[in-house]
Amino acid sequence: MESSQLSHSVEIKTTSKVNGDRVPTGIEGFDALIEGGIPKGYSVLLGGNPGCGKTIFAAQYLYHGSSKFSEPGIYVSFAEDRETFLKNMKRIGMDFEKYEQEGKFKYMDLVTVKEKGVDSILECVFAEISALKAKRLVIDSFSALSQAFPAKIDARVAFHTVLGKIARASGVTTLLISEIPIGSKLLGGGMEEFVADGVIILFQSVERGFLARKLQVVKMRGTKTSRVELRYDIGQNGLRVYPIPKISSIKEVFTDRASTGIEGLDIMLHGGLFKGSLTLLTGPSGTGKTTTALHFIAQGAKQNEVCLYVALEEPMQQLIRQAEGFGLPMKKFIDKEVVKIISLYPDPCSFQDIVLQVRSLLEEHRPSRVVIDALTSIQRLMPEHEYVRYMKSLASYLKANAVTSLLISISDVITPVTETGVSTVVDNIISLRHVEIDSALQRSLIVLKARGTSHDNSIREFEITSKGIVVKEKFGNGTGLGRSPSSSRS
Repeated sequence: MESSQLSHSVEIKTTSKVNGDRVPTGIEGFDALIEGGIPKGYSVLLGGNPGCGKTIFAAQYLYHGSSKFSEPGIYVSFAEDRETFLKNMKRIGMDFEKYEQEGKFKYMDLVTVKEKGVDSILECVFAEISALKAKRLVIDSFSALSQAFPAKIDARVAFHTVLGKIARASGVTTLLISEIPIGSKLLGGGMEEFVADGVIILFQSVERGFLARKLQVVKMRGTKTSRVELRYDIGQNGLRVYPIPKISSIKEVFTDRASTGIEGLDIMLHGGLFKGSLTLLTGPSGTGKTTTALHFIAQGAKQNEVCLYVALEEPMQQLIRQAEGFGLPMKKFIDKEVVKIISLYPDPCSFQDIVLQVRSLLEEHRPSRVVIDALTSIQRLMPEHEYVRYMKSLASYLKANAVTSLLISISDVITPVTETGVSTVVDNIISLRHVEIDSALQRSLIVLKARGTSHDNSIREFEITSKGIVVKEKFGNGTGLGRSPSSSRS
């Protein structure tokens, strides 16, 4: 087929430049990556392996246009029939039939008409664009369409001349889906990415035995984009992109102290924790980390401070029972709405949601004190670099909002505390450990770090009594002070 035939398939008026307006996709977390949306009139390549969610991405783009902006859209499919598409999209909240009836959507099922030739197919597509006055177009897939050309050069001419100039002239913003075969790094025919205005890649990788979905904006002309790979997920409402954790600006530091609720610990800290500081409380299971955190929350509640306890491992009722057992009136504090306890349970498929929920809870309740128990539940599900980046974002937010925070982490020995990258983020590190002395198991406490203040650096014994934690005198010459016994792990 001659390229000259293609260029005259539809009579149009050309424009000298692309309209600067943005076309939002409506995909949560995505539009912010590209300055609010795709530049109007662009042709953007959406590539990915099978099962990455390319169809859902494209469908959300069209549905958002029809439902929010009354912009008619066309889905041209060489892979899936109309009934299957409509049924699958309705399951995730997109009722395209409604907009078909209103003249805001058209599904072109071209699965069985490939033999008519590319020229005829494109004439049909452009005729529908004109009839519907479409503003958004999806071609699924361009890989299938390009295979109908006898040579790559013909496909490239069609892509650049027809899908580029004609789409821009008619104001249509186009998504072209391209298959990336498993094991290959080429987009379809290997040339589309060079002439497209934008390139978005969806891909999957195995992490900790689960498939992790990630997205990258490789190219978007005239747009400031982030080259960072971002996680995304597909849920009941379609595709959602998880944003890059932001670092908040810290404008003020405080000199006044906040009591931990444990007299002996306050003495070791020379008056308590600085307001707005972050404290990492670490130790193996059974050393009293949660009990310490409950004291911290109860002390704030006694002073009518709004306190938030985010539990990532224990149910709320169990925490309330534990607090009440030590004489801390947690039910009363909850009824007075000065304490909020939220239980969340991360897993490999939901930890990104948990991360966002923690941030949302902080923004909703605006607490003066917060406990996150335990960060280990998130850390073991995230790659180390992502975990450190999230911790830096969380730390900066808490400090910027003057929240005095206690972050709990499970650790059997001192060394891992300083190897996670979190030790540089927090202001204070308190380590609780089991020790063996004279054939008896006892508990020890040490302040490993207290930024900006002097502190007691001795190793002190403490007990968990009916009144909670009581810090005692420093240990004498004992054994086993440097490591928790393996029998204490649970």
